[in-house]
Amino acid sequence: MSIRYRKDRASFFVDIVWPDGIRTRKIMPDKKTAMKIDLQIRASIVDEANIWRKKRKNLGLDGERLQGFSELADKYIADYVMTNNKSPKNKINRIKAIKRYFLTMPICSLTVQHIDGYISARKKQGLKNESINFDIATLKHMFTWAKSRGYIETNPLNEVSLLKKVERVGEHPDESVIDKIFKELAPVNIPLFTFICETGCRDGEAMSLTWDQVNYEKAIVTFHTTTKNGRARQVPLTAAALAALSSMPRHGKIVFYHPDTLKAYSANQIGLAWRRATQKVIVGTGADAHSSRLRIHDLRHAYAIRLAESGCPMHFISEVLGHSSIEFTRKKYARFSPESASQAVLKVLAGGRK
Repeated sequence: MSIRYRKDRASFFVDIVWPDGIRTRKIMPDKKTAMKIDLQIRASIVDEANIWRKKRKNLGLDGERLQGFSELADKYIADYVMTNNKSPKNKINRIKAIKRYFLTMPICSLTVQHIDGYISARKKQGLKNESINFDIATLKHMFTWAKSRGYIETNPLNEVSLLKKVERVGEHPDESVIDKIFKELAPVNIPLFTFICETGCRDGEAMSLTWDQVNYEKAIVTFHTTTKNGRARQVPLTAAALAALSSMPRHGKIVFYHPDTLKAYSANQIGLAWRRATQKVIVGTGADAHSSRLRIHDLRHAYAIRLAESGCPMHFISEVLGHSSIEFTRKKYARFSPESASQAVLKVLAGGRK
């Protein structure tokens, strides 16, 4: 039993965990009343069995039973996720996966060491840091929510930091694999993917592109402040990009739309189209698993690498990609430029062999 003072409400409240595991947190009108209730509860608990049950009922101090991890997770889903998340399915599936690790562990006994163990287990399962970070963020929010409702005193996740995100640019995307994937795409999808490949734009920018962003006379496209970093930018249109635009009959403001529904593509639609094409490449040509890892976003990387390998200055590449800084662009793509140290060394070695 304890008496606490809340500065935010300028009031005292009692906080007790009863012998049967039920917790009570209730605001008292003043310190004197809080101390009086405190003495009554202490006396009832040390007396004969079940006297405290009657005292708790008479005082109207029934609380909510302390819950294990699985119980808290279910309550969080029901009381928060289902009412506050527009698309709760993914978050619910993530929470269920986390539940399988912690099961019935009492939430009040969860520590940073337990979280470290969970992270290690997920790494052994082959999860990437980015996926584990989503789990950590979900846990942090769930325990913050639990604390605000009095289920726990402190949030152990406050001491846990996100893992370092591993950049996936890596090697040069295989142009031959990209060509094979394009050959397996449905004809209706080719203009959209060609535009992404020829402008280096993000898939969301292509899906939301409107005709007023296209300037045929100057052969440029303008991506407005809805871009990731909030800055507008202009990108030149190649002959292939112009051909992709010209192949789309005008229907409303949106440039790329599905011919059956006459509506803009959704992320799920183009994602499914890309996955089906990559799978056909693997099955039909016996390509290795690399093609199955090739993402739509890798078309953007391939575009930037082509520019870097051609000797395009980094500040121009940064501008057309819409990066937040030249340093960010240089970190990702400088090693592909002719001026990079690795390229220079290769030239020297090749000259020496000749």
